[in-house]
Amino acid sequence: MKSLCLESDVSISPASLLDAIFLRCEGAYADITMRNYRRDLENFAIWCRKEDVSFLPAQPLDVAHHVNGLIEAYTFSTIRRRVSAIKFAHRMMDIPSPTDTSDVYLALRRAKRQKGRRPTQALGLTAELLHRILQACPDTLSGKRDAALISVGYDTLCRSAELCWMQVADVDLDAQTAYIARAKNDPFGDGRHAALSNRTVAHVRDWLSASKVKSGPIFRGLHTLEAGKSQLETSSIRRLVKAAARRAGLNDASLRLSGHSMRVGAAQDLMVAGYDTLAIMTAGGWKNAEIVARYVEKARLCRKDGFLFADPSLRLNALSD
Repeated sequence: MKSLCLESDVSISPASLLDAIFLRCEGAYADITMRNYRRDLENFAIWCRKEDVSFLPAQPLDVAHHVNGLIEAYTFSTIRRRVSAIKFAHRMMDIPSPTDTSDVYLALRRAKRQKGRRPTQALGLTAELLHRILQACPDTLSGKRDAALISVGYDTLCRSAELCWMQVADVDLDAQTAYIARAKNDPFGDGRHAALSNRTVAHVRDWLSASKVKSGPIFRGLHTLEAGKSQLETSSIRRLVKAAARRAGLNDASLRLSGHSMRVGAAQDLMVAGYDTLAIMTAGGWKNAEIVARYVEKARLCRKDGFLFADPSLRLNALSD
């Protein structure tokens, strides 16, 4: 597709600009990245309209002012992503980005110093919590799906988006493996394989048999007590994990669990079981050792009466069930 140019029509609306930008990008970026960027740019367009300043191209001082206004309400990671979205839009229009200037650089430095850059980490759904949650899943279609999804998420250390994208064909129950074809940090689809425990294979077989799902997305929403055709959304996975924890009587934990918790908990269990950083990175498809270190640091503080407790045998038992 040809590049965009503002010079031909300076009156084009922000919505039309965004439509054109994201049409060009189809297939080049992950859907979740495009959704986040679109939402961030729509918010920036609304701010620009209120401030009566130019949206695209934006001016450095205006972007810096926008960043300053975000500091009180948002985390640094969200602020940084919103600036990245602005940079992305300018790049897609082949115009100089205001984010590459000292004004915006200094605004981001101020935001980082005031907010700190450490993201809030979800509570790890460790083997102990996993066992209690799976035990409480009811013998219903939704219960079978939830048990299969949570168990697969733990064994594969998948992000919630990766569970959404997982297809029936990606899971080989006889070989007890799952292929993760797409990932946030794998934009070109190199993929990775993960092992499935006997426990997980049993839950997946149960779900597929009850739902009659034969192909396409393996984890789906339910409609009139039947499996729908479309994949679950990440927000749905977050809700079902929390609901499953509440069913298990883990009300306090449910407030801190998320769709990412299986990944966090499995990484913590691997560390406590004696696996080194490289092994954990390989298991979860990480490319950055610092991120893994942040995931597992709390496991070093485990106590028998805390949710971070993970006896080294529990992870090994869970994998061999």
